[in-house]
Amino acid sequence: MLAIIGKTGSAGGTGHVVEFCGEAIRDLSMEGRMTLCNMAIEMGAKAGLVAPDETTFNYVRGRLHAPKGKDFDDAVAYWKTLKTDDGATFDTVVTLQAAEIAPQVTRAPTRASDLGDG
Repeated sequence: MLAIIGKTGSAGGTGHVVEFCGEAIRDLSMEGRMTLCNMAIEMGAKAGLVAPDETTFNYVRGRLHAPKGKDFDDAVAYWKTLKTDDGATFDTVVTLQAAEIAPQVTRAPTRASDLGDG
């Protein structure tokens, strides 16, 4: 999140919902995804989201209020439709290569910075 804010500024998501996607996001645990989405407010966004996938379905399966049996299968079929339309356009697209992001911390009140920054 700090790398994203480093590119967009702390108000880069103001008035928007931010969708996180890509290989690094798909590889996150459900807890990691929830943390990332929760932090979308740090860039001024109204909300953050990750399209539901097998990680999501496996996380929900068997939980207290999750549908059971065929109802769960039907729910998954519907949830699979809750993704960005092919060819959708966005107000802003920020692309990062996760392998190129150095470990980061924030030093209030300054911007996010690499650990190596003085």
